[in-house]
Amino acid sequence: MKRNFTDGFRAGMAAAAGVLLLAGSAWAYPPAPHHVIFGMVRDELGDPLNITSAEVRLVTPDGRQIVTTVSPGLEAGVNYRLIVPMDAGITSDNYKPTALRPALPFTLKIKLGNVIYLPIELKGNYSALGVAGGLTRVDLTLGEDLDNDGLPDAWERLLIARAGGSLTLADIRPGDDFDQDGMSNLNEYLAGTYAFDPQDGFELAIVGFNAGAPLMEYVAISGRTYTIVKSTNLTTWTSVQFRVSAEGVGAPLRDSYLAADVRKVRVEVPVPGGAQGGIFFRALVK
Repeated sequence: MKRNFTDGFRAGMAAAAGVLLLAGSAWAYPPAPHHVIFGMVRDELGDPLNITSAEVRLVTPDGRQIVTTVSPGLEAGVNYRLIVPMDAGITSDNYKPTALRPALPFTLKIKLGNVIYLPIELKGNYSALGVAGGLTRVDLTLGEDLDNDGLPDAWERLLIARAGGSLTLADIRPGDDFDQDGMSNLNEYLAGTYAFDPQDGFELAIVGFNAGAPLMEYVAISGRTYTIVKSTNLTTWTSVQFRVSAEGVGAPLRDSYLAADVRKVRVEVPVPGGAQGGIFFRALVK
């Protein structure tokens, strides 16, 4: 299948690493508003983790922990959310034992069964906790990353094997386009497409119309969440609701589609009456 990849798709990809905001103000009294840390946990091959017994743990240097579990489809491109109680910092003691203060160092770990993993984004790095009442996205990846490029070594080794085995980890870089199809290695990893095959990938195709509403198709990969955006000038893009055709004519409009398996998905995007000029569409995958 021929790919149709643009910067809009790139912007919709989940980031491979999160950056936390530093505290910038004091709060009037404890308890301060909670801070929320959220994101996507992926395995070493790029698939979103769907094991509901898996735990995400926030751990401070003094051993305090806050724990949540993986929840597939929590929202578009998100499968975990940590609610972190924050202390205002104006008293000598915290209002509750697990309350943390802004700018406190922490790390995130993943527990699967009896094994605890340190995600590749956080190895050797205790990030500073963000402001009270804030939101911080931190995407987490299991596995090793010996060359520190953000791509798990297991995924890179599969690509090297497909290329004949003569390359090294250093030859597989996130921003490169191994199969020269217009899609970077990092985005191929996140989207679940084959970085070694220029004929395999992500394409949004208009296949018809229903009472003026465009019908579009794409191949969905299990565990990924898909959204549709539109533009009239190819510069400013806005999210639009759509209907999955397989769900029936009267199916409710939705903001996103979480793929449970690999299949071709057809969607219908209602167009407001009186719309003038051309409308462009893109599909984003997270």
